[in-house]
Amino acid sequence: MRRDNGFATLAVLVVSGLLAGIVSMLVLLSRPALVLTRLGADDLVMENLLESGVTASAYLLFIVDIDAASVDGRIIRLPSGSVTLHVSAETGRVDLNASPPELLEGVFKAAGGQSLSPKSFAARVVDWRDEDDEKTTGGAERADYLASDANGLPANVAFQSVSELRFIRGLSEADYLRLEAFVTVYNRTGLLYPAALSRRVLMAVPEMSNVDASALAAVEAGGAESDDGELRGLFQRYEKFITQELPKVYRLNVIARSESGRTSAAHAIIADAEDEAKGYAVYEWAPAGRVAR
Repeated sequence: MRRDNGFATLAVLVVSGLLAGIVSMLVLLSRPALVLTRLGADDLVMENLLESGVTASAYLLFIVDIDAASVDGRIIRLPSGSVTLHVSAETGRVDLNASPPELLEGVFKAAGGQSLSPKSFAARVVDWRDEDDEKTTGGAERADYLASDANGLPANVAFQSVSELRFIRGLSEADYLRLEAFVTVYNRTGLLYPAALSRRVLMAVPEMSNVDASALAAVEAGGAESDDGELRGLFQRYEKFITQELPKVYRLNVIARSESGRTSAAHAIIADAEDEAKGYAVYEWAPAGRVAR
């Protein structure tokens, strides 16, 4: 069922963009003493453009049902400027809370992790997120962190952000930086959607072969039909790790450029949400320089 009414917000934002543009022009024609006011109007224009970019992305992804690859790179032009949309699905990342240990091991290897063994990395992530103080083989619980004078202790609850990986016992900063592009806390099922995966993450799936990876990647490229018997067999073979369910959570990087030439960016995580008045939920919002995790 289409949910168009919530996206009246997009029209409102366009009108706001027009008003912000008018304000900017009026200020530009004013005395130099009003320069601070002009700067404030420019801030309004940039904020409006960024919010318009997020709303436009949500409309294209959740209402028009356009896939992320087709939305990625689009430029939306508005009276006060333009926004460039960069979009990827969170099901293209391994989830620190929901993905099974085998995927955690695989992504550590795929990222080139060195400070721990893949099994120890997976075990320590599991020990961090589980509710007990029983140490998994190769893992680490509170007593181990206390003994090593660690900066953080396992909360025995789900990871709230990817940045908490920095506190995993024995994980180097270099490995954290290697991993952060491949993991998330917003992949609800913990399973991977082949069309959203990079080749590196696809090869992190246990026992994934190059032949199988190419066959699955062909679905994304439009080179094979998803109801093909061979592909059905592949999905069954890897059913513990991959899914055919369409993504519902996306990572956005919105770059705004005003008519005056000013540029700004924001990162966001958005999700389909029928119970929200505007039709989508924003899980993360961060200005340029602070990447959403």
